[in-house]
Amino acid sequence: MRRALRVIAGQAKSLPLKVPHQTGIRPTTDAMREVLFASLGADVQGARFADLYAGSGAVGIEALSRDAQCTVFVDRDYRCTQVINSNLANSRLASRAVVLRRSLPTAWGEITQAHGLFDIVFLDPPYNSSALPAFAERLVCKGEGLAPEGIVVLQHDRGEPVLSEPPPDKTKVFGQSQIDIYYVRDMTNTCERQADE
Repeated sequence: MRRALRVIAGQAKSLPLKVPHQTGIRPTTDAMREVLFASLGADVQGARFADLYAGSGAVGIEALSRDAQCTVFVDRDYRCTQVINSNLANSRLASRAVVLRRSLPTAWGEITQAHGLFDIVFLDPPYNSSALPAFAERLVCKGEGLAPEGIVVLQHDRGEPVLSEPPPDKTKVFGQSQIDIYYVRDMTNTCERQADE
């Protein structure tokens, strides 16, 4: 039986969250979100946050609850966007949210043109996604769609390396899941060295 999700802290603390009931949705657990947001700390306050491959929207809603300026949620499945809208309505955080039904990474450029640059980008695509390494490189090495001093958070399978270089600034492991945090402001020289080799 799937364990219920809830908002960990902030304005919507303890609010239960709905989860889409289709196969393949892998919600970021309460424990994972608690550690993730402890790691992000004050960077969340006032941030423009993107929750990509959003599923239930739990991560982006947690960001809003902890005083992010706004969150753009992106998922290609209408069942997920319906659940996200329902969770936002229940949390009373919908006024600071935009929910988009789009396919990633194809739509990323369109999304950033329409909604601006993001301070924090969280992405949790289906494990073993063939598109993830190239998309992660666009975000981490090129800073595509990120504001200055932006942060990229990748959630992926523990046994599935995403970027060989640069190494993440922080890594958190939960069973078979891993979260890598990159401070993009520090990555430019590392990525340039990687390209020159």
